[in-house]
Amino acid sequence: MSEEKPNYKKNNSYRFKLWHTNIRKNWKSYISNLILYLIPVIAIEPNISKYIVGKFVYVIILLVIIFLFNEFMKTVELMENDIEVNKIKKENKNLEKLRSDLEGYSESIGLFLENLPKEFLRNVSEFLDLKNSERISLYVLDGEKFRIIGRYSENPKYDRNGRFEYPSDCGYISKCLENNNGNLYYVKERLPKKLNRYIEVVSKDTGMNKDDINNLSMKSRTYFTRVIKDRYNKNVGILVIESMNPTLPMDVSELNDKLEELSIPHMSIFLDVSNKLKGGSSDEK
Repeated sequence: MSEEKPNYKKNNSYRFKLWHTNIRKNWKSYISNLILYLIPVIAIEPNISKYIVGKFVYVIILLVIIFLFNEFMKTVELMENDIEVNKIKKENKNLEKLRSDLEGYSESIGLFLENLPKEFLRNVSEFLDLKNSERISLYVLDGEKFRIIGRYSENPKYDRNGRFEYPSDCGYISKCLENNNGNLYYVKERLPKKLNRYIEVVSKDTGMNKDDINNLSMKSRTYFTRVIKDRYNKNVGILVIESMNPTLPMDVSELNDKLEELSIPHMSIFLDVSNKLKGGSSDEK
């Protein structure tokens, strides 16, 4: 790669502009300096030197006045520079405060957006009258994997997120995508209560690794999963309701009708926005 050559013409033009600006700003100081430089040269001329000798005292006084004026102008220039520097410092301080405020606003907005899906699901949970033995989660379908967007449960133990993502062909969550009965939802109830039997059944049903099943924070006995489609009828996400009870808190048709009435029409838009704003994590099946 060839080294870029400096643009001397451009640099010289810039330097000339700076010099010209400085002269216009401090022209009095320049004139007094010029007079002080010219006087020794002029004094060499015989006729002028004779005049200076005859008016020596006045010449000295004049030189002193010019010198003092020159020093005064330098002092004024320094004071103006100090004022300019202080002004710049103040502006920088204001900009720093503005940057800090913007960062604070950004963090607040980020926190709001991060909590928005949970608040949405909390409202849905209250509408469905879900209890602390249940939880509701919302997932986005991202290529060949699921990513959690939000989760809510009255029970803090079940409210936590776990894994970041997992394959879209694994777990009960994928079952509603495989339905051949025309329904957009899938239901699995009455899973075994005993751990060993539970792990065996879930692994056989879903293809999940037995160790992963054993590490789940919520070993749900009931699953309701519902496909969410966008306006183009494309699968974009999954809503999951789980319960530690052997059955759902209401009839499956009633549950689906309630979701269709309140939430499903808005979820595809919500998923699209939330998916662009944040990623999630899940220990979901």
